Amino acid sequence: MRGHVLTAILVAAAAGCGEAGGKATEATSGGETTTTGTGTAGTEASDTTAPTTGDPCAGPTRCPIEGEWPLPKLSDYDFFLDPMVDLGPKDGVVPYTVAAPLWSDAAGKGRFIVLPEGGKIEFTDGEGWGFPEGAVIIKNFWFDHDRRDPAAGRRMIETRLLYLEGGAWKSVTYLWDDAQTEATLHKIGKRVDVSFIDEAGDAQVEEYIVPNLDQCGSCHERDDATELLGTITHQLNTEIVVDGQPVNQLEWLASQDMFSGTLPEMQTLPQLVDPFGDAPLADRARSYLHANCSHCHRLGGGAGKSGLVFLAWEEIEAKLGVCKVPAAAGPGTGGHHYDIVPGQPDDSIVIFRMNSLDPEIKMPELPNRVIDQKGVQLIRDWIAAMPAKDCEMLP
Repeated sequence: MRGHVLTAILVAAAAGCGEAGGKATEATSGGETTTTGTGTAGTEASDTTAPTTGDPCAGPTRCPIEGEWPLPKLSDYDFFLDPMVDLGPKDGVVPYTVAAPLWSDAAGKGRFIVLPEGGKIEFTDGEGWGFPEGAVIIKNFWFDHDRRDPAAGRRMIETRLLYLEGGAWKSVTYLWDDAQTEATLHKIGKRVDVSFIDEAGDAQVEEYIVPNLDQCGSCHERDDATELLGTITHQLNTEIVVDGQPVNQLEWLASQDMFSGTLPEMQTLPQLVDPFGDAPLADRARSYLHANCSHCHRLGGGAGKSGLVFLAWEEIEAKLGVCKVPAAAGPGTGGHHYDIVPGQPDDSIVIFRMNSLDPEIKMPELPNRVIDQKGVQLIRDWIAAMPAKDCEMLP
């Protein structure tokens, strides 16, 4: 699995205007591959209309249909150039990546931000960026046909949208058809069998779960409100490659006129790291736990009452689980007594639960049907490297 960096030319899709298209954008992080696809650049106003069809929506300028959201089909939003499955973004559909992705059973992902015309993001140095009414966050999920060779193609499974309406984020899911030409609004969830060639060259079939709309809240709901997870400073303050040159992603987004003001100096801002990169072990482990666990394990989250807090900025060891007795006993403990026993990963409940697919035990609860073996090993190494403590001797 490859480390995190946008390794091809990033599509320069300015919010609301300018030119679209360019070469593919690829991001790799923690085994996740993100590709925005290929578009056609348009530098003249006349380029926005396809000369062969006269279809004003065939070019790089967006022209979504009118109607009440959510719209019935993904193509109704006109986010992507034809063929839509390539995810070539139109004007104002801006790609982004995250430093530490959420494990989704090894699915590849492609992420985009869409702002309304004239809309800007009010930047903060942490969570809670201020998005304008009508903003959309797009997240696409796919599986490569051959995990040894992403160029062999992929099967798109679903596209999720979060859009800001009436001051609240609303979530919808679109399920792609077998022909890979359209995705249709789907509210009830679905189990999809995905066939692929694994890293060893063997044919595999995996069941992938498309969540229903209620399940979306299991990750995004906090204090009864839907919140964004990836679009925070810590996640987007990371290096990408644009036109063959490394740049800071926040600075690149600012150059696309995404923010309402001038950003602070990047070195003053917090950041997560690639969990499988070359940063110090503790930084990588904390970034992984933040991405995969903190949406629930925090105040106001679904597991807020557990007392475990996996936010990257949490400083109290006991809240991280060190020598902490679990809030609730049961099969989820595996007979162990503490969430994390420093120096002893095999005696730690966190490792026991991460390494299980039993619905009564596994963490995270959704949607995983496949254990993230690299993630388990990362947290195992982190715990093993902690100075040993005798938790039973602590007051």
